[in-house]
Amino acid sequence: MKIKTLLWFLGVFGMSNLAMSYSPVIDGAYADVKIRVVDDIGEVVSNATVSVTFYTAPDKVDVKRGKTDVKGCFLAKGRCIGEVHAWIRKNGYYDTKIDPAFRTLSDKDVQQQRRWSDGTVETVAVLKKRRNPVSMIFNHRQYWAFPATNEVFFLDIETCQWCPPYGNGKNRDMSLFYEAVEHPEEGWAVSYWNKLTLTMPNVVDGFYKANMEPFSKFAYAYEANTNAVYAKSLVLEIERKNDRMIKVDIPAENEYFVFRTRTATNEVGEVTHANYGRIGEKLNLAIGLSIKSWFNKNDNDPNLEDARAW
Repeated sequence: MKIKTLLWFLGVFGMSNLAMSYSPVIDGAYADVKIRVVDDIGEVVSNATVSVTFYTAPDKVDVKRGKTDVKGCFLAKGRCIGEVHAWIRKNGYYDTKIDPAFRTLSDKDVQQQRRWSDGTVETVAVLKKRRNPVSMIFNHRQYWAFPATNEVFFLDIETCQWCPPYGNGKNRDMSLFYEAVEHPEEGWAVSYWNKLTLTMPNVVDGFYKANMEPFSKFAYAYEANTNAVYAKSLVLEIERKNDRMIKVDIPAENEYFVFRTRTATNEVGEVTHANYGRIGEKLNLAIGLSIKSWFNKNDNDPNLEDARAW
């Protein structure tokens, strides 16, 4: 009787303790995902290669690979500790990376059912087409210091060179005005205020803001919007007071700016000549100026699809 009682005790309380010690983010839970792949205009993309990675431990993965069906779908199932990634590719398209949805249940339900969802969870992935890439002029410059403070100086956007007398730039595409005040140090912290105003001096040149699509290898718009409202100026400003930032007015990491420069118009105000491009991607003013630019050297061509993204 004593042995039977002991076995019963272990069976009830031992299994209960084992269940209580279960953790889906340590032991894993069942994930059931369906990825539906469409192109940039919403049409189904069949026969695309999909790789879905289920993390079964911090340093271990289970990868499911296959092709999308005629409806653009790929189904993947497996155990994971709470992290799933997917890569989609096909000839003629830009690679896409997504983190597919796989969880719909509450923490309590996941704990009880040992699965992340009640059924299959569908995620839509956009695979952008390769349309008409052109060779854009790319520059990435870090200006650790500006050539002047409290006076206007100019930048050639095509080459990212300062214009004379500070450099060899040939076209005054952009004017810059830099203001800075460094406050006295208080203890270990440094206080400062920096403001940079970027202006397109030509009357019909300018910028407009756009958002990146970081899921795609080509994260930008295919073309500049020729009918957009092009703002004349862009202001970057940061201020630090002792050990904290008072103001940070710079573009977010997912923002960039489309520009139009060297624009000419006819007598009725219609654009007869222009060059287009984009600047941004972590446009920063913390120490000097970090700037990336893409310049389409083809006149009157709003195409922003850079061949380097392929």
